[in-house]
Order: sequence, then C-alpha cells, then structure tokens
Amino acid sequence: MTPANTKNTQRQHKQNTIAQEKQKNSLVHVLAHVEELMTRWGNDFTKEREHMHELGTRISHARYHLAVLGQFKRGKSTLLNALLGEPFLPSALLPLTSIPTFISWGENRRAKVVFHDGHAAEASFEKSTDVSEFLARYVTEEGNPKNKLFVARVEVECPTPLLKGGLVLIDTPGIGSTFQHNTEMTFKFLPQCDGAFFLVSAEPPITQLEVEFLKEVRTQITRLFLIMNKTDYLTEDERKTAVEFFQKVIQEQPGVKSAEPVFSVSARQGLEAKRNDDSSLWAKSGMADLEKTLLEFLVKEKRQALNIAIAKKAADILGNMLLQIRLKQRSLTLPLDDLEQRLAVFEKTLQETEIRRTRSHDTLAGDQHRILELLEEQSAHMLRDAQATLFEVLEDILKTFNGNSKAIEISLRTRLQEAIPEIFEAAMATTVNTVGRQVQDCLDAHQEQANALLNTIRQAATELFEVPYTPSEETNSLALNREPYWVTETWSVSLSPIPRGMVERLLPKNIAQRRIRRWLQNDIESIVSRNVGDLRWAMIQNVNDTIRRFALRLQEQFEEITKTTHGAIRAARDQRIRKADTVAEELSKLALFESEIQRIHAELTHIYLPAQNQETPERQQ
Repeated sequence: MTPANTKNTQRQHKQNTIAQEKQKNSLVHVLAHVEELMTRWGNDFTKEREHMHELGTRISHARYHLAVLGQFKRGKSTLLNALLGEPFLPSALLPLTSIPTFISWGENRRAKVVFHDGHAAEASFEKSTDVSEFLARYVTEEGNPKNKLFVARVEVECPTPLLKGGLVLIDTPGIGSTFQHNTEMTFKFLPQCDGAFFLVSAEPPITQLEVEFLKEVRTQITRLFLIMNKTDYLTEDERKTAVEFFQKVIQEQPGVKSAEPVFSVSARQGLEAKRNDDSSLWAKSGMADLEKTLLEFLVKEKRQALNIAIAKKAADILGNMLLQIRLKQRSLTLPLDDLEQRLAVFEKTLQETEIRRTRSHDTLAGDQHRILELLEEQSAHMLRDAQATLFEVLEDILKTFNGNSKAIEISLRTRLQEAIPEIFEAAMATTVNTVGRQVQDCLDAHQEQANALLNTIRQAATELFEVPYTPSEETNSLALNREPYWVTETWSVSLSPIPRGMVERLLPKNIAQRRIRRWLQNDIESIVSRNVGDLRWAMIQNVNDTIRRFALRLQEQFEEITKTTHGAIRAARDQRIRKADTVAEELSKLALFESEIQRIHAELTHIYLPAQNQETPERQQ
C-alpha cells in the first residue's frame, strides 16, 4: 500500500470512528428518552421499559458480549485465561455448571456470584489463582453439582487491557458433556451474545456433532472467530491438513459456509507464554495473530456492529408498542356499539385461532411420538451393528488363543478401547443426522403453522380496527433454540469384574475357546447395551426437551400477541365504560406518545436498515 493510500485509509477510519461514536451517543440519548417516556406512561409498558433499560446500559458502556463456544474439553477456559494473561478461570478438567461467567474490565481482581434469590457473594483477590479457586465452588460440577446452590450469574472483573474498551468475554459450559443441563443453558444463552469464538480441537479437526452445533450458532450469531486449538500436538503438515479439512467441511455445509479465517492456536502454550512474558512463544502459539485480529475488530468494527444490533432490537420493541397504542386509540374513538361489535368479531377470531392452536399442539404430540419411534429403531440398528462389529473383533483375537484366557481378555479390552469410540462416534453421527432431520422438519412445519396463526391475530386486529402496522423480522418468525442430539464422548469399555479362566485352563483348547467366546460375547453385549442405552436415553431427553421448549415458546408468543392486541382493546373499552370522563385526556396523551414513539422508531430504523447487510469499509478493504 502506498503512503497516499495508507493516509486515505487512516483518514477514512478516523471519520468512521467519529461517525460511529456520534451515532452511539445519539442512541444513548434516544434510549434514555424512550425509557423516560415509558416511565411517565405508567405500567402498560413495564416489560418493554426493562428491555430498553438493558439496551441503554449496554450501548452506554459499549459492552460487546463475546462468548467462547464449543464442545466440552476443547480448551475454552484455557483460551480465555491466555487472552487474559492469568489463570482466572477454573481448569477445564473440572466440568462447568450451567452458569456462564461474564469477564469484564476492573482495576482490581474481583468476583461476584449472584443467586436466584437476589443475594450475592463477592470478594477481591490479590492473585488470579485465588479467583479461580473461588469460582470453582460455584461454576464447576464438583463444587456446585447441577447448580444446587441456585446461582443466577457470575461476574469477574480483571485489570486486563483487552477488556478496557467495553469487551465482555463470556465463558460458557461445554456442549456435549456428560451434563445435559450445560448444553441446554448454552443454547438458551446464545441470543445474549453479539459475537463468538467457535472453538474446535485439532484431533479430530471437527466432528459432525460440532457441525450441527455450528449450524445452530450461525442462526443466532453472525460475527464468528473460528479457532482450532491444541495444534501444538501436530507437525506443520498435520496442522495445515487439519485446518484445510476444517475449512472444507464448513464450506460444504448449508447455513454454515463462512469466509472467516481459521486461527490455529495452542491456548496452553499461550497461557505459558503470558506467565513467562515470552513473546516468541506467544507468537508461536498462534495467540498473537488471534489477539491482533480481535483488537482490530474492536477498533474498527465493534462500535458499528453494536450500534446496529442495539438500534434493531430497540426498533422492534417500539414497533410492537405502536401497534398497541394505535389499537387503544382506535378503541377509544369508535362508537361504543361499533367497538363492542368489532371486539366480539375479534374475540371469535381468537377463539378459532385457539382451537387451531390446540389441534396443532395435538399434532405436535403425535409427531413427537413418531420421532421417538424412529429413535428406537435407530437405537436397535446401532445395537445390532455395534455387536456384530465387536464380535468380529473378538473372533480376530480368538485366532491367537493359546490357552491363556487372561491374555485374551487383556487383548480384547485394549481393542475395545480403540474400537468403541470409533464405532459409536460413527453410529451416533448417523443417528443424530437421521433423528435431527426429522425434528427439524417437524418443527419447521409447526413453526410455519404458528406464524400463520400469529399473523391471523395481527391481521384481524389491524383490519378490524383499521390501524397501520409494519411487522418486524423477529415478530414474523418464531425463533427456536434447538438442542443438539448428542451426549458424551466417554464410552463404557469395562469387562466383567468377576475372575474367570480357572476352569478353562483344565479344558481342551477348543472347548475352552468356546467357553471364553461365550462369556466375552456376553461382556460385549453388556458394553454395547450400556453405551446404546446411555445415548438413547440422552437423545430421548433432548428430543422431548426441544419439543417442550418449542411449545412453551409458542405459548409465550400467543400470550404476547394477545396482550398487545386484545389486551389493549379491552383496556380501552373498560375505560370508556367505567371512566368515560378520562377518555379525552387519554387520547391526547396517546397522540403525543404515538407521535414521539413513531419519530424515534423512524430514527432507529434509519440507523440499522442501510447497514445491516453491509460490511464496514475496513472489512471490505
């Protein structure tokens, strides 16, 4: 790049920074003004006011939520510790609970644990290892199994320069660990994240399970940093092959395809480099390139990304408020008899929609039953195929039988340890894909029906009462955080603990071999049954939980639509009957409120619409 081009780029960046900061300050002012309007209005918009306050706090503090996502044992906590420069977080050897940990800037090392009943435990620390020991009591399964202490959230402050500009790093539980509630919480937490590190490890470079998880992450988060950890165990050629394979898999997946580079790192080496102030090891670990890219993103893109995200969320809230205000205005001005007639027609529509929703719910229960039947079929296939494969392994070992049953048993155990993970990883991926597709198709169909029913209510309200309404993208779709359908990578390979082989030593070789084959086959059947049973049970739970949450989300959507439409109309009617003398004053207030909310909605829309599908100038270059 020529000096002139460099100067132009610097000038452009400075202008963008000034414009983005001005936009941020404008958003802070706008959101504070909206919150004040809602407070003056009363209790009609309490929930909306809370949401607006949260958005205002985030934009004023420039808080950008960057989560570290990945499967269990991929090195997420170590990666964060390396970026922070100190071991603040508990070792990854201890499985985390379902509680994400928020790490933000602070002049001192502090940790705060907030419980569901509102009380908190907090302390300051001299050393980062003391923070880690404190957190281990609350965020690991060893210290707080299944969150029996009812921890709501954990906040950590540390004096790391990386965090000083408003970056908030979030350590999440690993999906796919033994503890299913961790996976559930990770998926529920995704909507709170603005960006994410998506972490895989070098061996294997990416599994089918992680591909499915990445698809879900892509539906919630657009800004991803793709990271392959533990590459220090590979040669340079192996590392290059692993990265290329990771990129190839991503490019081949619909909904996952990404232009982001893959960073190959060793978080372990990076943490060691920070501890020893070793800049050469920091570069060798790959963490230097990752840190540089993250810092460039924070400088060039974070402001604009956060401004757009906050403006969009706030505009969606205001759009629904405008519908509620306009329905109430119309209901206060119609002749009362006319209002009663329109309300009766609308309530009939609600009743018909509820009947259709009940039928859809019954159909969903039937679909759920059929999916579980499919899962049983897949489990039976998995059981038979795994047994057949392992019986072949046993037969291969028995060819070397020389009368020593103990040697055969040791050999079988060794071969099982090698064969079982490979067999069940492949079988699990097949089952995951088959059952996952069925669940996906089922919920897509029901989501389409749900959207049609929700739109029926909106259209009936807007047409009957002749009010304008422009639905937001979020209103038009029923977002669902679907669960993955996997469990654990820890497979059972233990043989029977009962001592055997004494009798076989006294028998002819062929008879002894038949007896050994029989009791080792029984062991194999037991091992396969345990592994298939564990997987089957976990997948049943996941399917049931996914569909249960879908039904709950649908119910919440209907309750929200009913409040926005039917609730607003009935409130206006009741006011006309019981407090007719207040109607004129109410209409005057509503007109002012609508005018102000409409003006602000247009201002917010102007921020996010031109930019939401465009890259910043820095990224284009």
